Amino acid sequence: MTLEETVTTLNSELREAIERAGGQPVEITDPQTNTHYILLRADVYRRMREILEEEEDRREKDAWVGLGRKARSDWAKENPY
Repeated sequence: MTLEETVTTLNSELREAIERAGGQPVEITDPQTNTHYILLRADVYRRMREILEEEEDRREKDAWVGLGRKARSDWAKENPY
């Protein structure tokens, strides 16, 4: 399910909370489950997600580079010139 598929409209209580927050994220609580949520603008969420995905990609790349270095080192130890 995409973000666009889960879109709903704001009620007046949430709209007022957003206005009072002055552009900051708004924490809301589901009274039935006591689950806390952070409500933020979609553009902020998308940018945060993009940054996290970039960081994940960088970490994965670093892990592969590290494995390659270790494999070369192990090979060099086993195959001296």
